[in-house]
Amino acid sequence: MATIEVRIHGDSMWPTFRDGDSIEAVSGQLPELGDIVVAKHPWKTIHIVKRVKEILPNGYFLEGDNPDPTGSEDSHNFGPIPTASIIGIIRN
Repeated sequence: MATIEVRIHGDSMWPTFRDGDSIEAVSGQLPELGDIVVAKHPWKTIHIVKRVKEILPNGYFLEGDNPDPTGSEDSHNFGPIPTASIIGIIRN
């Protein structure tokens, strides 16, 4: 297991994390329901930080914590994320 430092950009995980927060993720583990993960975005060359809302046969349904439905680009937009795209789990 390795530790990865991640900086939050944007408000999709507000109020859990704020824009500019620095957090650590642990790689090498499978996420469980409710975990916050760092994952590869399926369409862009960026990493995303989202919460696991559902575990499906074809991957993980990820969602931001921001209660504003327009406040997060997540699985509502791009569908489930495959297990191979999960980079690490944030233990807060």
